[in-house]
Amino acid sequence: MGSEIKKYNFSLYKKPLIKKQYILNKLEKLKCVVFFSGLASFSSALGMMSALLLAAAPLQKNQSSSLYGGSNSPITFQEPINVLVLGIDNSGHPHASNFTPSEAISGNSDTILLLRIIPGTHQINVLSIPRDTRVELPGKSTNKINDANAKGGIDLAQKSVSKLLSNIPIHRYVRVDTQGFISFADALGGVEINIPKPMRYVDQTQKLDINFSAGIQKLNGKHLQEYVRFRHDDLGDIGRVQRQEVVLKSLLEKFVQPTTWAKLPKLLKVIQENVDTDISLGEMLGVAQFLTHIDKQHINVLMLPGRFSRPDEYTLSYWIADMDNTASILADYFDTRSSKVDAIANSPTNLSNIKLTVANATGKKEQAKQALMLLRNQGFENTTIKKSGIDSAARPSLKTLIIAQKGNLKAANAVKNAIGIGEIQVTSTGDIDSDVTVVLGSDFADLKNNNGKKLPRV
Repeated sequence: MGSEIKKYNFSLYKKPLIKKQYILNKLEKLKCVVFFSGLASFSSALGMMSALLLAAAPLQKNQSSSLYGGSNSPITFQEPINVLVLGIDNSGHPHASNFTPSEAISGNSDTILLLRIIPGTHQINVLSIPRDTRVELPGKSTNKINDANAKGGIDLAQKSVSKLLSNIPIHRYVRVDTQGFISFADALGGVEINIPKPMRYVDQTQKLDINFSAGIQKLNGKHLQEYVRFRHDDLGDIGRVQRQEVVLKSLLEKFVQPTTWAKLPKLLKVIQENVDTDISLGEMLGVAQFLTHIDKQHINVLMLPGRFSRPDEYTLSYWIADMDNTASILADYFDTRSSKVDAIANSPTNLSNIKLTVANATGKKEQAKQALMLLRNQGFENTTIKKSGIDSAARPSLKTLIIAQKGNLKAANAVKNAIGIGEIQVTSTGDIDSDVTVVLGSDFADLKNNNGKKLPRV
C-alpha cells in the first residue's frame, strides 16, 4: 500500500532560521501532527483536532517518499489522499506501561478510521470502522478487523481495510498507542463531556474501573479513555464509536482555544513519543496549510453501516457490514463510483422509504408527537419516536439537529425542507437503524404552520 518507504534523518532538516520564521514554521508543523495523532489517539477514542506536524522524529521514522516528489517544502495537494488512522490498544500487554516502541504499536486497533483529504473542496471525510467488523484477513483467516494490526502489522491492517472497502487505495497511515491518548488529553488539560447516563464497569484484565454519574463533567486523560472504552450498554461497540465522535468534537473545541497554544511544547513531546507514520515532512506541511481552510462544516464523520450478528450465526459477536449502504458512502465521500450506485443516487427521493427517527431534546414531551404528525403528513410515513438511547438528545438543546446517519444528504435535506428548520450534520451519533435522525431543539417549539399559526398541540 502506498509508495516505497525510505528513512529520513530529521537532523538534516534543522537549518538555521530567522526567529520569527522559525516560530511560524514550527506552528505549521505542529498543526498537522496534532491533527493526525489526535485522530489516531483514540486507541479507544477518536480525537480529531486541527493538528500538529512532526517537528522531530515520531515513534518510528518510517517516513515515506512524498506522493508529490519527495520535497520537504510544503506540498500543494492536487488530488485527494486516503490516510488510515489506527489507535492501538496495548492496555492488556504483559509489560504494562514498560513498552518498547515496536510493542506499543503492535497490538489490536481499538480505533480504525479511514480519512480522505479533498483539496478541491477543503473537505475531510472520515469513515469509522467498528473494531468488531467481520472480515477476511488477507493470507490469514476470518476474524475481527481489529486483529489485523496485531497479526500482520500495518501492512495487513492496510490490506484488510482496503479489501473490506472494495479495494480502495490507502496512501498513508498513522498509528498511536493507548498512552498517547491519555497523555495528549492531559496535556490539553482535560475536556468537558456530557455523560448521558450512569456508567459502571470493572474489568481487571483490561485494568478498567469505570464509574461515572450522568451529567456534565470535566474528564482527564484516564477518565476520558474510560468513557470512550465503555461498551456495556445496548449498543456495545457501536455506542463506543458514537462516544468517540462526541469526544472528537470536545477535543477539537478545546484545541482551538487560544489558551492551548501555550501547551504546544508539551503536546509535541507527547506526539513524538507515541506517533508512528509514513507521512513525509513535505506532505505534513501541505496538510497543515490545508487545515487552515477547514471548519467543522467541512468535516464529515461516518460509521461503516451494518448490523450486529445474531447469536445463532457465529460463536463470536461481530459487526456485519452492509455493503450496499457502504458502497453509497464510498461513492459520495470517497469518490468510488459504480453504475449501480449512480443509478440509485440519481433516482427521485421516495419520502416513504426514508427511515426517520425523532428524538426529543426540547424538554417538552408533546413536541415529539407534534414532529411525528408533521413529518408523516409531509409523506415521511416510516417515522418513529425514540425516547432513549440517543445521547445527543440526553439534555435540552436550543437548535434542532438533522443527523444524516448514513451520509444520505438528499434524505436529510428533504427532512429539513419538510419541517423548515434544522442544522444538517453528517455524523453517526443518531439512531443506528435510521437513515436520518431528527433531534428536536427548543426552536421547534416556535415553529409555525403554513398559515402562520403555531403547530397544534397533541
